[in-house]
Amino acid sequence: MPNGWPGVNDGLDAMPNSWPDVNDGLDAILFDFDGVLVESVDIKSTVFCALFADWPDHRDAILSLHERHGGLSRLVKFDMIYRDILKVPLSDDRRADLARRFAGLVLEQVVACPMVAGAEAVLRALAPRLPLEVVSGTPEPELREIIARRGLTPYFHGIHGSPRGKAEIIGDRLARFGWRARRVVMVGDALTDHEAARAHGLPFVGRVPAGRASPFPPGTRLIGTLTELAPALASLYGTERAAS
Repeated sequence: MPNGWPGVNDGLDAMPNSWPDVNDGLDAILFDFDGVLVESVDIKSTVFCALFADWPDHRDAILSLHERHGGLSRLVKFDMIYRDILKVPLSDDRRADLARRFAGLVLEQVVACPMVAGAEAVLRALAPRLPLEVVSGTPEPELREIIARRGLTPYFHGIHGSPRGKAEIIGDRLARFGWRARRVVMVGDALTDHEAARAHGLPFVGRVPAGRASPFPPGTRLIGTLTELAPALASLYGTERAAS
């Protein structure tokens, strides 16, 4: 496989013969959504702080928990915040209200925020060649609405969000389609993505924006934007094929 795949590194659409080894090397690619395809991570961090503005003494701890558990369902984070930080009971009604307010504050912003550099070029180039799926911690109906309003739905073979966890989703897709774990790549920006991939033996590529600390173990293949995905996949494909 060449060191870079035409149509991705230069941000242009790939010609049909520009990806000669994709179908031979991979069964599918799974993408997290926030922070991997769209630049929405900071939006959600700001909203988390706004939701808990009545607890200013706990702001830093709440923000740290949210960022440390990136990719986890917001409902699970609400449970953790009330149990581990605020140390007060969280009623079902309060939990549902937090979820409604969170969705109302983030949806329009996530629909409008920029895509990660290179993301749409990658989707255009790869969608005709192999299955691409989204595996996210965002509630699935909300996720599908955001992706549809951004005009991205046709690129994806599947779109999956909470309440199912990422490891459960991945296991289901492997079983349903007979995809081989070593030939399915997960691209994520959070440790929860890495852990879900590792649970099933999937190769993993971590997205870490410039200036941010990596949450991933040493040796993880890292990219700063999706413009760097082609050489990362090329390198990973060669390693995985040699190991198989």
